[in-house]
Amino acid sequence: MEIKLRNDVVERLKRDQHLRTKLALELRRSYATIQRYVNDNSELLTTATALRIISEELGIDRSDLLEEA
Repeated sequence: MEIKLRNDVVERLKRDQHLRTKLALELRRSYATIQRYVNDNSELLTTATALRIISEELGIDRSDLLEEA
């Protein structure tokens, strides 16, 4: 069983350059790497730090960010 971000959350990430930049800085990854994570809906976006940032920026409870793939 694999856990991924919900598709609607991924779509919001694709439209939010500020959030992708914040993820890049906090996760110490390049902007291009974060862009690839978002495009692939990578499980690396489900780390505690990434989920905290996404939750805070989008105003969505952490428990509502994920779904089983």
